Amino acid sequence: MKLLFNNIIKKAISTNATDIHFIPTDDKIDIKFRLLDKLAPIESIQHHVYLKLLTYMKYQAGLDVSKHNVAQSGRHIYKLKEIYFLRISTLPLSLGIESCVIRIIPQYFQKGDGTTNLSELYKLMNKKQGLIMFSGPTGSGKSTLMYHMLIYAKETLALNIITIEDPVEQIISGITQVSINEKAGINYTNTFKAILRCDPDIILIGEIRDDSIAKCAIQASLSGHLVLTTIHADNCKGTLLRLQEMGITMQEMSQSLLSVINQRLITTYNNERKLIYEQLNKIQIKHLIDNNFALPNSFFNLSTQLTQLAKEGVICEETKDRYI
Repeated sequence: MKLLFNNIIKKAISTNATDIHFIPTDDKIDIKFRLLDKLAPIESIQHHVYLKLLTYMKYQAGLDVSKHNVAQSGRHIYKLKEIYFLRISTLPLSLGIESCVIRIIPQYFQKGDGTTNLSELYKLMNKKQGLIMFSGPTGSGKSTLMYHMLIYAKETLALNIITIEDPVEQIISGITQVSINEKAGINYTNTFKAILRCDPDIILIGEIRDDSIAKCAIQASLSGHLVLTTIHADNCKGTLLRLQEMGITMQEMSQSLLSVINQRLITTYNNERKLIYEQLNKIQIKHLIDNNFALPNSFFNLSTQLTQLAKEGVICEETKDRYI
């Protein structure tokens, strides 16, 4: 099983796949790689082979090999030419068998080819305090964009940067990264208090998931720190509505929010990944709050950008419709 596992992982890494899916059917298990936006079929294996492979993968990720009716998730460190973190997640199905997905994450964050111009966003890192929020669906590049901004701040502004993540999935050299571990008593609330005593200039919070994390982020941004974080919302306006649901007042939003960014990673005709985003600046945020969440006329939303890219032939109509 070790040989089969290694062959699958090596093939996925060589093709730049981000995820490996093991999808059970009635008579076999289909293995598919996520390449850009799509799942590409790679090969199929028999059920009895998959069950042995699944047991091996669970063991490597520190999961309970005896449990088959509950979802589990763990991590395995894989060494090839460099080190990769493999996040292995299982899910019980009605077929009486478990599906499995492996997310492939390089240990060290790669800066990328720099094809997307982020100079306007980098200017936000010069601010001494405030909250910058990134929203969008899973896989839209929120964490990657935040990492790019942290590296810019580290390399050009010489600032003390501390992150709180659940878990830390990619390491950025020269930045203090704290991984949440509830079993060890390392949670967002007590870690936040400890971080504030360590003189940070910039704080990154992996994700705002509940009221307590939202309040910590707001308080830190109002007390002289620049805070970056993510939240799941469909658009910029939805981000503010999510904060409102979590008990953040209009006054707190108006005082703390520097910028709200909602983004997507789309695939062009040339099979390149392109980042597009809509953004509310501080003036627009105040307008929205003061006018019962009505967006200002100066706001340039994602739908308009996607339509324009389709007209220019950068993306196809199918891609445009998928994201609008």
